[in-house]
Amino acid sequence: MKRRMKNFIIILSMFFALNSCTVGSDSDREFILLPVEEVEMPPSYTVGNLSIIKIKYKRPTDCHIFNGFFTNYESSNIYNKVVAIRTVKLNNSNCLADESMFTVDYEFKPTEPGTYTFKFWLGPDANGTDQYETHEVEVL
Repeated sequence: MKRRMKNFIIILSMFFALNSCTVGSDSDREFILLPVEEVEMPPSYTVGNLSIIKIKYKRPTDCHIFNGFFTNYESSNIYNKVVAIRTVKLNNSNCLADESMFTVDYEFKPTEPGTYTFKFWLGPDANGTDQYETHEVEVL
């Protein structure tokens, strides 16, 4: 429970930190984390080799623009990563609903051998508890 609360606080803190760094009027855009819908990744990796993890997500409107990934290391441990989709939402009245699925590439280049745990953020459940899709992969 403490770990989940810590992850939530970290994600929430990053959200507020990103919002405080916007250029221009605060009302014309905001940074929003979107949940991951699907993940495609191989079961193992090699130290020093760049690999691509395919991540699928849906954006709520056409005003949500992909802005990279939110990545956090749990307990400052390179072997435990939390990953979410980061978007910029343009705040204007012409936004159209858009449930299209998008695929983006997450680059992973391990520097140490071992078992890595990836937790892809699925969003909160009905009780507000963050949910994750967890993948453990071996780096040789």
